Amino acid sequence: MKKTDKDIAILGPNSVLEGNLVFEGTLFLNAHVKGSIESRTGEIVIGEDAVIHADVFVRTATINGEIKGTVRATELIELHPPARMYGDLYAPVVQIDTGVFFAGAVNERRENSKTDEIIPEFTGIIRLHQK
Repeated sequence: MKKTDKDIAILGPNSVLEGNLVFEGTLFLNAHVKGSIESRTGEIVIGEDAVIHADVFVRTATINGEIKGTVRATELIELHPPARMYGDLYAPVVQIDTGVFFAGAVNERRENSKTDEIIPEFTGIIRLHQK
């Protein structure tokens, strides 16, 4: 079977995965994962019930659940409530919405840089609450 960029995979709340997960296309992950997650061209969506203890490397990441680890994205990382992020974020664009818990550092990766230079922008704990 031929894979396309429109391939979509789903791991639900009753799924438990330990090891290295490599995927293509879009992955909706609402499971418990321990290890690493990678897709150089893929998009990951972390559901509200997900508990991820892994380093993640993807094209784009949308996080609504819990992650303990480093998240690296070549394009974009978004954190939406009730996300809980314990670790560092590396991406050209990082969006953290009100209502998210974040403990770590945000780093910008500049695409036009001749080196893989990481420029620290923020380090600390953020607790954003809606009024």
